[in-house]
Amino acid sequence: MIKSPFTGGEAVLKKEWATRDFRKESFEIWEHYYQCKDTGETFSTKELDQLNLQQVHNLYRALHHIPFPDEIRATREKYGLSAAKMSEVLDFGINSYRNYENGEIPSPANAKLIRLAQEPKQFARFVEEKESIFSPNAYRKVNAVLDKLLQKDRLDAVVQYLWNFHMEANEFTGFVKPTFEKVANYVLYFAQKANPLKTRLNKLLFYSDFLNFKESGFSISGCNYRAIPYGPVPSHFHELFGILEAQNYIRIEEELYDHGGVGERFQAAREFDASLFTESELKHMESVVASFEDTRTRQLIELSHQEDGWEQNHEQRELISYQQYAFHLKGI
Repeated sequence: MIKSPFTGGEAVLKKEWATRDFRKESFEIWEHYYQCKDTGETFSTKELDQLNLQQVHNLYRALHHIPFPDEIRATREKYGLSAAKMSEVLDFGINSYRNYENGEIPSPANAKLIRLAQEPKQFARFVEEKESIFSPNAYRKVNAVLDKLLQKDRLDAVVQYLWNFHMEANEFTGFVKPTFEKVANYVLYFAQKANPLKTRLNKLLFYSDFLNFKESGFSISGCNYRAIPYGPVPSHFHELFGILEAQNYIRIEEELYDHGGVGERFQAAREFDASLFTESELKHMESVVASFEDTRTRQLIELSHQEDGWEQNHEQRELISYQQYAFHLKGI
């Protein structure tokens, strides 16, 4: 419990829609603050200030298609280059790329170059134009990496399409762009911990992603969720689970019920890779599994139907916005 700095008594967490400006543009966010119960005065904390600011930055990045720090870092790492060398290739200031990886927001023009660099075919052109900044050995090395990337299968792109047809971080993906390995291990975690039926699995995925967003401003997986009759589910979840089974991440076993129905139970087919997740993400995933351990699937469906995100979107089977609904999560 947070104590009021004015009286030392109880303070309550409040949130309300507010307009905040950034780089001469206005954005609507759920502004969080505390209110002293004794005096009615309001105050904030460093953590709440960060959460409020993160919402503004996320919306600005999404509006201008600006990659997030983890995407910027991953782009460089897949080519095996230093941040300084990436800055040279893209004609940035020498420390710019490192600063972008650490959270500084690029200008829209620089963001466009980073997005182009994410495609190996385009980055190969950049490297060719900048051959003079590489030693002969380094030039051969980066081109060898590019050759492998250009020949790589497109499984990652397929999963991104199935889970995130927006193809970039936005309010429906929790401002996270998914990668195949993390998506696969996200599903694998719940298969390993809970051996759930498909309907339960979808709810565990939803509540973990939305709980993480509520606390940090980011989802875990980058999945977008659609409101359907049985509650929130990942978009194209049937196809996604089929791919994960084919790639030997999970096993899906048919299970006969006493009344004659058939369900699908999910089991882990390999070891979960915890290194892909932050400590906070793992904590939220574990918390959701523990919270719903004794909740029957039918009860879990009914619980998800109480969520504003489902109630206000299920008639048209719309996607559920993290930004609009995660801060009002009721089920956990």
